[in-house]
Amino acid sequence: MASLYSYLDELDQLLLNQPDDCMLLSQLDGFLAGVIVSPDLILPGQWLKVVWGGGDGDGAPDFADTASFQHALDLIMHHYHTTLASLDRPGAFEPVFEEDTQTGETLWELWVEGFCQAMDLAPDGWERIAVGGDPGATAALAGFMALKALDDGRSGISRDEEDQWDREAPDLIPMWVEMLHEWRRENDPNRHSPVSRAKVGRNDPCPCGSGKKYKKCCGLN
Repeated sequence: MASLYSYLDELDQLLLNQPDDCMLLSQLDGFLAGVIVSPDLILPGQWLKVVWGGGDGDGAPDFADTASFQHALDLIMHHYHTTLASLDRPGAFEPVFEEDTQTGETLWELWVEGFCQAMDLAPDGWERIAVGGDPGATAALAGFMALKALDDGRSGISRDEEDQWDREAPDLIPMWVEMLHEWRRENDPNRHSPVSRAKVGRNDPCPCGSGKKYKKCCGLN
């Protein structure tokens, strides 16, 4: 991993120890960035279940006890707010990308997958950007769509063009995220962020996405 914050080693290992459906760290980092810059507010109750379920949100967390589950939520929310704070400082945002340990190549694909999963949670807001006429935000959105098409194998461009996108993507992604964050702030300056600690009440819906109350689901551990 590139440029890990001190707590991210622990979060990385925690995610690796979860069932295969759970997001990995780079995917989670992209997902949280997408949640933060989303034109429409996405609450933790909506997006946490996608973290455990990876691609389809149908997975479930696996922790030994309630305290371990709460600690995982705390780490995820801490990273959410760390990411938000970096975006509020121009030039400070740095995505967490995977790295090919043999070639040293930066692997951006998993990050973009997570970002696009966040976009899928509130598509109407992104449509407003697409038709809104803001050149920076529109270009950023088009860039992410181009990377997603490239990752999906449906870009329809030449191999040389693919290689160029592959080389430039790690530098373009943070700029695009900052453009989208600025658009969100200018168009919805009063939007509040979730609280830093996602404390789960026993009668609250379980963050695993099961639809049950926490006390009758993961709170039983």
